[in-house]
Amino acid sequence: MDRIASDPETRALFRAELDRAIAELSSDEAESAAFTEAATEALQVVFRLPGGEHAA
Repeated sequence: MDRIASDPETRALFRAELDRAIAELSSDEAESAAFTEAATEALQVVFRLPGGEHAA
């Protein structure tokens, strides 16, 4: 940590890697949310009763 704090080049590399990791995590979360939403919609179709009612 001392090197990151004292060396501008190391700090820049650390920040770039941190930004990349955060962007990747955000992308993974968005993909997971889209998958969950699609699964929810599919399950709603499966559990829809005749006449448009929903199963309890």
